[in-house]
Amino acid sequence: MKTVWKMVNHMNIGCEAKNRVFVGLLILINCIAGALLWGLIGRLYLPGVEWLLCFIGYPAVFIGFFGGMIYLYNHEFNTTKDDSGLNN
Repeated sequence: MKTVWKMVNHMNIGCEAKNRVFVGLLILINCIAGALLWGLIGRLYLPGVEWLLCFIGYPAVFIGFFGGMIYLYNHEFNTTKDDSGLNN
């Protein structure tokens, strides 16, 4: 996730758009990974379109969406803070 964030962070777009692009890319990457995994393993042991949808959907939702949201929630963004109210 860190490499995807670094790639998105270098884009010249706003903060909210970066978050959306980051989560969208994670979902897309995990969809593709699930489809490739089904193509390698699932065709032999679990044939059928419903299994393909499971292999695509579960990683996309749990790893891509929820994992991306948790990463953004725990991520420390570089923000400028006004230190005028602090006692030194």
